[in-house]
Amino acid sequence: MKLERLDLHGLSLDEALEKTRINLNWCINNGVEVLDIIHGKGYHSSRNFSVIKQEIRKYLDENTPLKQAGYRVVPGESDFPVALTFDEGHTLIVIRGLEKEYIGGKKQQKKNQLIYSSEGKRQRKEQKNLKAQKRNKNR
Repeated sequence: MKLERLDLHGLSLDEALEKTRINLNWCINNGVEVLDIIHGKGYHSSRNFSVIKQEIRKYLDENTPLKQAGYRVVPGESDFPVALTFDEGHTLIVIRGLEKEYIGGKKQQKKNQLIYSSEGKRQRKEQKNLKAQKRNKNR
């Protein structure tokens, strides 16, 4: 999977939008399958929310060439497998069809499939219950 990252930390809104525009065009022209746009969560913003995140996502939603090239915008906090290792500080641009794939090499993909499978969820729930039982015994 061809993955590129774009970090917008420390940029003004205008700089972030311009850098995103340039990088999107490059990614479309060079067959990048996933672009991870790191815009942050807005914790360090004077307004206490991510202005850049909101404006970048708005720009991406309105970007017709992106859709025509077969890409989809996936928020980092979504439940798609491609976004499971990300959070709301990221927005992913993914070629259609790959949003249901796990990112990483074979080993990482296999690990993610196990973690997020129904068996993996059952195992985590079981471990959580065992820890709770141990805590209750020690009281």
